[in-house]
Amino acid sequence: MKILVILNSTHRQNTKKIAEAMAETANLTIVDVAEAEHINVGDYDIVGYGSGIYAGKFGKKLVKHIENNLKDLKNVFIFSTSGTGNEKYNEKLVAYLNENCKHVLGSFACKGLCKWFIFALVGGIAKGHPDTADLEAAKAFIERVIEKYNSTKN
Repeated sequence: MKILVILNSTHRQNTKKIAEAMAETANLTIVDVAEAEHINVGDYDIVGYGSGIYAGKFGKKLVKHIENNLKDLKNVFIFSTSGTGNEKYNEKLVAYLNENCKHVLGSFACKGLCKWFIFALVGGIAKGHPDTADLEAAKAFIERVIEKYNSTKN
């Protein structure tokens, strides 16, 4: 099974830390969205998209990559990091993928240090995140994604 994770992790590398934790559990390839233009996502059984949340949304470059490669995607999962760790930020992208007949294997969100705008004045919110518990939750999430994928093949 070939798994690809495409990231939009720009400011604090919180999302990259989550992807790296997943890679400790699953054999996957991690690529920054800026370097993913020439990758054929159709060559992978599962493609994960991860992003920090910027003004309530996934990174624009990541969303554009999804739109440009939609026809080649088979099984996908998404994950995000934000100051609140609220999974509601993932809902719009999950709905978009479901509407376009992509098999969404899961969605994951956790807190990540945020020093955007006014939060910088107090040193940021979600300090210390992603923490050990967040990383362990990411590992458990990727295991569930793989289990779900395997169950659809039978």
